[in-house]
Amino acid sequence: MIETKILDEAVGIQYQGVTDLSETSNVASLTKATIVGRFKRGVVGRPFKVTRDNYQALLGFDSSNADYLAVEDAFARRITELTVMRIGKPVGK
Repeated sequence: MIETKILDEAVGIQYQGVTDLSETSNVASLTKATIVGRFKRGVVGRPFKVTRDNYQALLGFDSSNADYLAVEDAFARRITELTVMRIGKPVGK
C-alpha cells in the first residue's frame, strides 16, 4: 500500500476541489406552477392561466386571502405565468 499526504496524488483518486452550489444562480428556477385555491373571481373547477398583468382582475384583489397571497408571492419570485384552479369562494366570505 502506498501512503501519501496529498490526496490527489494517490493512485485511483481524483479530486476536483469543493464546489458549493447552494446559493448560485445556476440552479434552474421555477418557471411553471399551478396553484389550487379559493378566490373571489374566476372559473370554478377548471384550470386557467393568469399573468403578472392580469391576476388581480381575474382573481379579484383580496389581501386577506392566503391563496391570493400565494399567487402574489409567486409573481414576486419572477414567475411569468401561473395556472390557477379555483375551487370556490374564499373562506368566511
